[in-house]
Amino acid sequence: MQIMLDGPLETFVTEKVRSGRYVDAAEVVREALRMLERQYAVESPLLEAALLEGVRDEHVPYNAGTLDRVRQLADVL
Repeated sequence: MQIMLDGPLETFVTEKVRSGRYVDAAEVVREALRMLERQYAVESPLLEAALLEGVRDEHVPYNAGTLDRVRQLADVL
């Protein structure tokens, strides 16, 4: 498999290899994908729970404080 990266991402990968932490670019990409997989594993259940809660709960009227409460909840997740 070949992957094309734009300039900033290619530079990032190159810097990680140069640092000595990774043997090559493929190792950097594998680690990044493992991290992304772990992030999804954590986020998916939280998002599903929040969506189910939204479906089950009563409708909340929108007012000036609603968006602030949504932002606060998003920061927690």
